[in-house]
Amino acid sequence: MPLFAITGITGHVGSAAAHRLLAQGARVRAVVRSKAGANAWRDKADETAMASIDDPQALTRAFDGVDGVYVMTPTWFESADMFAENVRAVAALGQALRATRPERIVLLSSIGAQHAAGTGAILKLHHMEQAFGDLAGVIALRAGWFMENYAGLVSHVRATGVLPSTLAPLDRTHPMVATRDIGHIVADFLLGTTRGHGIVELEGPRRYGPNDVAAAFSKVLGRPVEAHILPPSEWLGVYAQWGLTSRSAAAMSEMLAGFNSGHIVFQKSQADTLHGLTTLEQVLAKVANG
Repeated sequence: MPLFAITGITGHVGSAAAHRLLAQGARVRAVVRSKAGANAWRDKADETAMASIDDPQALTRAFDGVDGVYVMTPTWFESADMFAENVRAVAALGQALRATRPERIVLLSSIGAQHAAGTGAILKLHHMEQAFGDLAGVIALRAGWFMENYAGLVSHVRATGVLPSTLAPLDRTHPMVATRDIGHIVADFLLGTTRGHGIVELEGPRRYGPNDVAAAFSKVLGRPVEAHILPPSEWLGVYAQWGLTSRSAAAMSEMLAGFNSGHIVFQKSQADTLHGLTTLEQVLAKVANG
């Protein structure tokens, strides 16, 4: 049976990928950064490996002998410089992947990663794609806006009936996708049951704008909900309240501006496109009802 190394396995995407692989009879090596992560997966995964994402020796051991690897990098929102963190991680991952040469490598990338500027936090993923582009068997899975991004707004929307939106205008739709669907596609690529190469763009069954998100919240919560634009002048302050450093807050604000200007879109002409099955209403119902 094939063996796959899964980084970020304690997160939504990595966990979904691992569970799907196990359900299909594959073996999973959980790559974790902490003892808590190892304990969480010790009884579920076939193997565990401790490795920091910027430790090339530990990553090489974690990837040794596997048939495929799923690679994701942290957000580093709490770091003084998320881009410097990313440089170290990409270098370590590249060293480990070139030393072990797994047959299949799936990278979690993002819509807009084709651009070398004007994408804020997404620029980290552009750099990762560029760094690993020479490796055989690499798929850069460019996911749309995570539907789970709205999970943190459930309490506010339930209490006020207002959905504060950083996306504008309110009627413009964007590719959105559930993290569960991303994880399942990751697993399918590793198993070879879904074919692809190079760049694959992934979105949900339909596109949503802020007005659509408000309507979905209204249906799930059973109360009227309206979307209101959160002005760009307030973005940095909100991100600071959420614990982001100034550099991270600026990168996220630039990303939002890229979405709103139409700069951050799918490349399409140079990529395959896949669609997940999970709707936004299903995701919001799950996070709202615990």
